[in-house]
Amino acid sequence: MKRTEQLYVVLATQFLVTFSLMVLIPVMPIYLEQLSQSNSVSGLASAMALSAPAIGALLSAPLIGMFADKFPYKPVFMYSLTAYLVSLFTMAWSDSIALFIAARFLLGLSGVGLILTLYFSRELTLSQGRQLALQQQAIALACLTGPIVGGFSLQSVGMGTVLWGVAYLSLICLTISIFLLKSRASSYDHECHKDETEVAKKTPLSSQIWVWLIAGALSHAGAFALVVGFALFMTQNWQSVDTASQIGLIHALSWCGTFALAGYWGRKIELKLSAQSFALGALGCGLCIILIGIAPALWIIAVLRILQGCFFASQTQCFIAQINEMSSQAQQGKALGFAKSAQVVGQLLGPFAVALCFSYFGAESALWITAGFFIAAAALVAFLLWSLQVNFKVKTQ
Repeated sequence: MKRTEQLYVVLATQFLVTFSLMVLIPVMPIYLEQLSQSNSVSGLASAMALSAPAIGALLSAPLIGMFADKFPYKPVFMYSLTAYLVSLFTMAWSDSIALFIAARFLLGLSGVGLILTLYFSRELTLSQGRQLALQQQAIALACLTGPIVGGFSLQSVGMGTVLWGVAYLSLICLTISIFLLKSRASSYDHECHKDETEVAKKTPLSSQIWVWLIAGALSHAGAFALVVGFALFMTQNWQSVDTASQIGLIHALSWCGTFALAGYWGRKIELKLSAQSFALGALGCGLCIILIGIAPALWIIAVLRILQGCFFASQTQCFIAQINEMSSQAQQGKALGFAKSAQVVGQLLGPFAVALCFSYFGAESALWITAGFFIAAAALVAFLLWSLQVNFKVKTQ
């Protein structure tokens, strides 16, 4: 199989993995009511169903990353994708809330998102910047279409039909991958010519990586805080009969901006500007969100969300590229595993922080805390870059 064809298979898999997560987001409480055949489902059940994949990913990502350092990516990817398929088929087949939540937990536990990131970072055919940009575009497209398909399908063909369809398409991707996907040797194998005791030695990750993990967690917290905070802000300050539709449309426009500018930030990665691009993108997201809070017209809010989406296109791919650059080849899987876990921590922290601020300080505070996460991430990276520059000047004097 040609490298470009392998890239298409992995891109399709990335789209389906993200789509399967996003398709249920806007209709989760309604779908759980259908499963339980009840008119009311506890908020706890909905929260557990929404957070189950994140908790599973938080637990599994570091371990799967370590496995990827010791074995070729392909077999690890096969096992992860198989677990992901089991979770999808179980979700489609389940007739109880408990089984459905367990399947969602397995979906996150499978770690297929991490293995896909490893492929886009190290394998395939194009430059790392180009491949990470394509991954970001696949994710953005799934985030754009998933909620739309989910909302439409629940009232027409049924969510079960969509889940079965995604499961069968993913099965096709797995089948193609088994026979045609090639994988270079693992990073561990690449270093076998070195002294074995040196390679096996458990060296800690650098202190810079840990700073970056905090920055990545803050950025992801801002992204997920915005999902909740923007809806609260719009509901409180721009009430109309079409508020829900307006929120959905503006969210979609934001993902269009992410899709459009992903390639631009990918080129910045190729120029070794991933750190500066991450800081600029996070700062841009924060400033756009602050301006949304004082925007005098709805169309200005829409434009600002598009700009915010353009800036957000830099965050994940520049974060991953920077983690790759700072980690040794023999520890890249481990480092990316911790990076994914850091993003999940942010994913859980952001909505909780927004809900807490909203209950005490009102809708405007939801935007302020969201912007604060992004600006804090930008400030942390900017301070790190400044300190590195100062240390370099001191050493050269």
